[in-house]
Amino acid sequence: MALPVLNAAKYRTMVPSLGKEVEYRPYLVKEEKILMIAIESQDQRQILGALKDVIKACVIDDIDIDNLAMFDIESLFLKLRSKSVGESTEIRAKCSECDTPNKQSVKFDDIEIPTIKKGKMTVALTKDVGVTLKYPSITVIEESDSENMESYDSIIELIINCIDSIYDADNVYSAKDEGKKELLAFVEALNSDQFGKLTEFFRNIPSLKYTLKYDCSKCGHKNELELKGIESFFG
Repeated sequence: MALPVLNAAKYRTMVPSLGKEVEYRPYLVKEEKILMIAIESQDQRQILGALKDVIKACVIDDIDIDNLAMFDIESLFLKLRSKSVGESTEIRAKCSECDTPNKQSVKFDDIEIPTIKKGKMTVALTKDVGVTLKYPSITVIEESDSENMESYDSIIELIINCIDSIYDADNVYSAKDEGKKELLAFVEALNSDQFGKLTEFFRNIPSLKYTLKYDCSKCGHKNELELKGIESFFG
């Protein structure tokens, strides 16, 4: 005799970069297990892969999860987590004065979802030459060397993967039509000021943010801690 199948509730949420709503369901025990195993591994690539797999399983509408920006993944997972395990998460934050761990509860509804500016993200390098960039997708982040993201080679690789097109006074050159060798040569030919303009774009990529304010339970020191990125909210 077949066992009964429980129907999960369905919800809708906005995907920031797409500007449209998608339908999703809470994640189940089997999917939570995937997450917990990944988190326990403390391997960034495994955690990102688990996030992507769980979101693919739970988002009902047909969207390209692999090419969503990281802040889209963060936003979707935040909604999944709030409907799957509760409306808040517990954070253990050390006091900046005495290092005492403090348990603090953060409500998911209080976490700031990034607002995305519409239109092309263009960086002018000279009067006539510039680059149109796209936000790094979760696949790009997943395939990058997450342990060495401050290294010169990793930064250049990230920039190359996020170039949508290059323009000059006469033409627009789609990155899809150019090889990585040509894109690398273009980036390596930039001067330090021009290269800095590109890296500034990545320093300002939207992300989940929350400012946690609390008084230390031991010494009473008033703490203020910025939580940023999905790892901060696993609890």
